[in-house]
Amino acid sequence: MREPDAVMISLDEALRRLDGVASPLRLQTETLPVRASLGRILRAPTHARLALPPFDKSAVDGYALPDGGREMDEYRLLETVHAGETGTQPLLPGTTVKVMTGAPVPAGTERVLMVEHAQETDGRVRLTRSVGGANVCRLGENLIPGDLVAEAGRTISPLDLGNLIAAGITEVEVSRPLRIAVLSTGNEITDDPAALGRGRIMDSNGPMLSALATAHRMVVTLTRRIPDEPGATRETIATALAAADLVVLSGGVSEGDSDFVTPALRALGLAPLFTRVAVKPGKPVTLAADGSHLVLALPGNPVSAWLMFHLFAIRIAAHLLGAPIEPRTFRLKLATPFTRRNAERQEYVPACLDESARCSPVPYHGSAHLGALTGTDGFFVVPIGVTMLPAGTKVRFLPLGSTESVP
Repeated sequence: MREPDAVMISLDEALRRLDGVASPLRLQTETLPVRASLGRILRAPTHARLALPPFDKSAVDGYALPDGGREMDEYRLLETVHAGETGTQPLLPGTTVKVMTGAPVPAGTERVLMVEHAQETDGRVRLTRSVGGANVCRLGENLIPGDLVAEAGRTISPLDLGNLIAAGITEVEVSRPLRIAVLSTGNEITDDPAALGRGRIMDSNGPMLSALATAHRMVVTLTRRIPDEPGATRETIATALAAADLVVLSGGVSEGDSDFVTPALRALGLAPLFTRVAVKPGKPVTLAADGSHLVLALPGNPVSAWLMFHLFAIRIAAHLLGAPIEPRTFRLKLATPFTRRNAERQEYVPACLDESARCSPVPYHGSAHLGALTGTDGFFVVPIGVTMLPAGTKVRFLPLGSTESVP
């Protein structure tokens, strides 16, 4: 059961406490080949080892024309240079070298005339159209050795892989993957439809949270279901702490007679940083720590668990990986009015966007209605103290749609 003196705090205060306890903790680093680093978090800035381009090269298929002098109507063709080759002929007045896209241009090239603006016959090249533009990519115009390619804390994307390799970087220092344990509590939950009966439900939270963790490149090291029993709750959490960097569990954190999570955390030496947050859905979300372990206990209702995982678990993971983040939000207009009776909590309302990027609430029966999130684009936020928002009001929109957009 929850302690009677539990105090509800604001979401902003909860996030400050989370940041304060998670920031000093960092996962160990490892060095990986760049090609094997997709999705990992950089722990050290990376700097270019090469210039880009590494030589003056042609941006088009064309003819290299020499510096200075009057542009001539016709040039003598010396040779053709393809990408990956090096020319052998010096570029002299009245001569030209045919260069393919990406090929080095000869020294003294002022510009490259596109092939479609010239006519080549018997070793002579006649200009058919004089068009400005150098069409030459100069040595180091994009990057020089020592330039920053990617900063520490960046999640390595496919684009980053290309940039790092192009800059001559072959290895990077990254955080090791975060290990997460996912626990589900409750006598009512089961994995077997054949075991369903009056009062029993399927354990959707455990698989959903494990899938979310995997989607965010965490490694799920343990999944367990915990009956509503104090000893089993303590023992399973202790086992999870030994197997993971972060323990996330759902259920057992409210104020009922069968909610044993918070006492179990205290018995294991973890101090709760908060046990109630002024947010809807998700008020009973709890975070506990002991200096080296973190446990995030989520409410049992699935919409609450889904939203709180995004607001808290992903933030914790980012700190542990050395990449603190702020969820990305937008200011969008409401397409329809919104009203509510109770304004004591900051509310996240499931919503869809129209073609004008206006948001509207979807039919929603509360935090047990997980199916309401299917096809949504995210949540708009109703601040504490606000009971009515007219159509056209600008609201903060969090893009956490059912297609698993990551802020």
